[in-house]
Amino acid sequence: MLAFAASAQHVEYSVLKESVLQERLKLASPKNAERCLRLKTLLAESGCQGAAFREQTVKGSREPNLICQTPAAGEQPRTIVVGAHFDAVGGDGVIDNWSGAVLLPSLFEFLATAPRRHNFQFVAFAGEEKGLLGSKAFVQSLSRSDRAQIAAVVTMDSLGLTPTKCWPNGSTKELISAAIQIAHSLDLEFTGVNMDRVATTDSASFMAAHIPVLSLHSVTGDTLRIINGKRDVLSAVSWKDYYDSHRFISALLVYLDQSLP
Repeated sequence: MLAFAASAQHVEYSVLKESVLQERLKLASPKNAERCLRLKTLLAESGCQGAAFREQTVKGSREPNLICQTPAAGEQPRTIVVGAHFDAVGGDGVIDNWSGAVLLPSLFEFLATAPRRHNFQFVAFAGEEKGLLGSKAFVQSLSRSDRAQIAAVVTMDSLGLTPTKCWPNGSTKELISAAIQIAHSLDLEFTGVNMDRVATTDSASFMAAHIPVLSLHSVTGDTLRIINGKRDVLSAVSWKDYYDSHRFISALLVYLDQSLP
């Protein structure tokens, strides 16, 4: 267990051993059905099974959304959603977006080890490459009261090319500020890079519904051409940057749980 202080808060977080995360990253497959199956297996191995797990049908996609939930222990709990799409187009889809999806099992396992103030929902979205189908289905399934109960959404898409970045135009300012604070505490680089004119991601579904969201990625103008093509393979990953993203997101989720009303 690792720890640091942020805004007078004591933040304890955990990360996988590098070798374990490397082996999970190698499980990327160019076939979406296989990606879904492998991710479902990893989630089950991480403890997401039984009442904690459910599948959500996504119209237009052969694969469902995979959803894991941890219960809250706070007096007035809300919900923090952590999402990443698992479908891919081009290469082995390691960067876009096995890099984000494969973090979901470890994040679920870690957050479930101790009581948390808020509920956490970890969602592996299907059909992102077909037009954000999975995230749109998830948002559309929420009642008005469900939407009001969401304190934050953190989406992860295409990590590991460079140090962690956010998509400012696709994120809520308060959550960007929280992310900057955690990055500073961990002495990690964190910048904003908008990709509005050249790409889209699942955070857009939540922004459209006026739900607070933080869109995380690692893409720049120079690295954009790697995704959705034959170069999206394991060798494209900058391991240090990817593992730093793993550390950063683990710590960020604990901080949001402790700080968000």
